[in-house]
Amino acid sequence: MNPRHLMLLAVASTVALSACSDGKVSPLSADVDPALGLSPQAAAYMTRYVAIGTSVSMGWASDGVNVNSQNNAWPKQLAEMAGVGFTIPGIAEPGCPPPAASPLISFRRIDGSPATGSTVCSPNVPGVTLPTNDLAVENATAREALNATPETATQGRGPVTSRVLPSGMTQITAMKSLNPTFVSVEFGGNEILPAQVGLLFPGVTFTPFETFKANYDQIIDNVKATGAAALLVTLRTDLRNFPTIRTGPEIAAQRAAFAAYNVTVNANCDASENFIFVRGKVLTAIATGAAFAAHGLGPFDLSCANAPGTVDYVLTPADIGFINNLASQMSDEIERLAAENGYATFSLGALYDKSKEDFPFDLEVMLKSDHPYGELISLDGVHASAKGQTVLARTARQAIQQAYGTSRTQKQSN
Repeated sequence: MNPRHLMLLAVASTVALSACSDGKVSPLSADVDPALGLSPQAAAYMTRYVAIGTSVSMGWASDGVNVNSQNNAWPKQLAEMAGVGFTIPGIAEPGCPPPAASPLISFRRIDGSPATGSTVCSPNVPGVTLPTNDLAVENATAREALNATPETATQGRGPVTSRVLPSGMTQITAMKSLNPTFVSVEFGGNEILPAQVGLLFPGVTFTPFETFKANYDQIIDNVKATGAAALLVTLRTDLRNFPTIRTGPEIAAQRAAFAAYNVTVNANCDASENFIFVRGKVLTAIATGAAFAAHGLGPFDLSCANAPGTVDYVLTPADIGFINNLASQMSDEIERLAAENGYATFSLGALYDKSKEDFPFDLEVMLKSDHPYGELISLDGVHASAKGQTVLARTARQAIQQAYGTSRTQKQSN
């Protein structure tokens, strides 16, 4: 398993975030049209809705993207709730790259290509004209949103950016060209989640707060310049809530199941205080164990010990605390800007905070189930499934209703 690819699938703004139970999102008001999901006052702001962001807003799922997953993206579902038009940069099947296939033990994508290293990138479906209403790009950071064109992007995989943005345009310049009346802004996950691989390296696996702040503030200045209303998405939760983060004892409890795959779980897992990024650690162990067996070698040793300075998929309690604190700082800044400008806000924690409740770690379920991380999370363990995207869309709808539903003068579209 290639560490770079495992790092990439951990990003997106998929990410550590805060729940809607914090009182910031109220129940839908009585005047909400149940067919649209928003009151006429709130829906009027969304006449020309544009989404900017990361893989979470793009509709990335199961470590890939195509028109089917894009149609499930929460901004698309939100626009349907509001009854407004919303185009997507649909990517033809099998995708760019094709999503992973279930079960994970196959180590394949839906087109039969290997799970890692796929170079397949389908074109846009016929009839797509860029830019569309959904400008989000997989692996984008706030800096990339400001600066990355298809020609210069380091975000995303291969040419995926060129499937979303016209030549020479960034997410921000494309957004402004569409003269939006409403913009959703979802960034920050790719500034922190690469650190799930177990390596804290500033500028590589995480972005220092001041760097994020400078870039994000500039994004909001550009949104303000359009005069549009907005919805800002925050990141606030405990990283340990993610279904891909498990404890050493949880791994040790599956020792017998691992043995069937020529993998020995080291005794250091039994009482370990460390946390394991299972999407990287476990699948690497299973693939390596199989390779060892094929060459007549003994079992692969799965250790829960931290190896500082390496991509070991092990996070210490201090690592978790650092990432959580950085996510909290970023969320504070996003919420400050939302309050300052009267924007709506919600947290991706509406999905992630409870994504692994009542879903204990089970190796056979992970390897052989159609839902290895539960029904709300796709096969990559990070991004939302179609059902998970609906959770985000409904939470976004509530936030917009609260901010724009009844108590302020509605924005008139041009």
